[in-house]
Amino acid sequence: MQNSVSSRLAEATAPEVATAIYAPSLGSFDVAALDRMCALNEAHALMLAECGLIDRDTAASLLRGIARVREDGPDKIDLDPRFEDSYFAFENRLGEVTGKSLAGWLHIGRSRNDIGSTLDRMLTRDWCSHLLGHLLAARNACLDAAERYADTVMPGYTHLQPAQPITFGYYLANVARGLEREYERLAAVYPRADACPLGSAAFAGTSFPIDRQLTAELLGFSRVATPGLDAVASRDFVTELLWAVTSCQVLLSRVAQDLYTFTTWEFGSFSFPDRVAGTSSIMPQKKNMLPLEYFRAEAGRSIGALAGALSSVKGSNYSIGLDSVREGLADSWPAFARFAEALPLLRLVFETIKPDADKLLARCSENFSTATDVADGLVREHGISFREAHHIIGRAVQMVIARGEDASGLTATVVNTAADAEIGRTFDLSDDTLKSWTDPVSAVNSRNTQGGPAPASTRAMITEMKQRHASDTSELESHRDHLRLSAKKLSERLSAFTG
Repeated sequence: MQNSVSSRLAEATAPEVATAIYAPSLGSFDVAALDRMCALNEAHALMLAECGLIDRDTAASLLRGIARVREDGPDKIDLDPRFEDSYFAFENRLGEVTGKSLAGWLHIGRSRNDIGSTLDRMLTRDWCSHLLGHLLAARNACLDAAERYADTVMPGYTHLQPAQPITFGYYLANVARGLEREYERLAAVYPRADACPLGSAAFAGTSFPIDRQLTAELLGFSRVATPGLDAVASRDFVTELLWAVTSCQVLLSRVAQDLYTFTTWEFGSFSFPDRVAGTSSIMPQKKNMLPLEYFRAEAGRSIGALAGALSSVKGSNYSIGLDSVREGLADSWPAFARFAEALPLLRLVFETIKPDADKLLARCSENFSTATDVADGLVREHGISFREAHHIIGRAVQMVIARGEDASGLTATVVNTAADAEIGRTFDLSDDTLKSWTDPVSAVNSRNTQGGPAPASTRAMITEMKQRHASDTSELESHRDHLRLSAKKLSERLSAFTG
């Protein structure tokens, strides 16, 4: 039996080869993949006709056949893995509709190589648009929550130890800024994927006088991809998108770890409604924050996909090969799909998290997180260096902890005892003054410098980030409008051509 796609091979593809290599990629050929394949072939057929490489009747018959294939859907396409990949399966189906001889005219001036690269770029553009839309929604939810809790004072942590008072809104504003950078990384992939390889053929171009600019425009690409070898052999736009997704997943894992800790019984600082939690099959009291565990796991899976892709591609030649353009990237597409599912969950987390404001404020008053403000007060009011003040308050805190007390035990007497031991002098310091320095709300409000946690400063940052969010939204919509307009123009030209 002859090979299904080439007379060069005198034998049919071995079942083992077909099952291991060809079947997996064919299994993902769905309606969206068929639509991209049809659009690519329609653009190419129109271009061939415009350039006089096929006559108008042939082009019209091909276009009507492609329309029939699209209308019938992927279920009518024989996805036998002996066809090797989706293009040959598509061509076989088109031959069933139009006749194999007629369908063969469509392959003038191109190769499976530039077809595959073009389809991957079209798919990457779609994933970029989809992921960016979801990330915009999550960023917006984060900014709304930051604004909602801009006055909710809480302990800030370093090394997961109480550090200085901040607000929950300030914490979320920092998360929003991180998400903004992750958005930039994702968005940067779009223009690099937005170049059309079609017409590069196998890698060395074609001797036929084709119009590559026309097919690029019909498919909504902003430019033609050159040179031909790089155009067909490189998929760094996929690995770059995977890197950007992984970077964002790592950020989400870190934020999830914070929130996971804060929602434990021991912290008890934050809560979620029951609809955002799971439970136990045996322990009736359990309320498990499974969504936060999900984000931690997803970061690991994405790192694995990225490491696998880069490891596969790095050993390949700078040319077409399964490892460099298909097998090596196989885990990328599922990683994008999982990220797309995670982002609405992230939005839900931001929308539903609720801080225990009273408990958080009380913790700030108990856990010495205003110690820096006491040291600052000594510098301002009593003319000592900050390093001296740091030593004094550090000793005073140690004394209070040694007595088994919390920060309420930090009195003027304790501070002066520590000062005498450290620098050999005391201060005219009242407990009322010390209390004003240790007030968490005052401590937060005093940090009103640019980028600080004071509510006014936090709200100013949120306003600026919302403006950036609006700009990003507008830019994304411009990309989507361009693709919609290109698809409309292609449809109009098809209608005009086929009557």
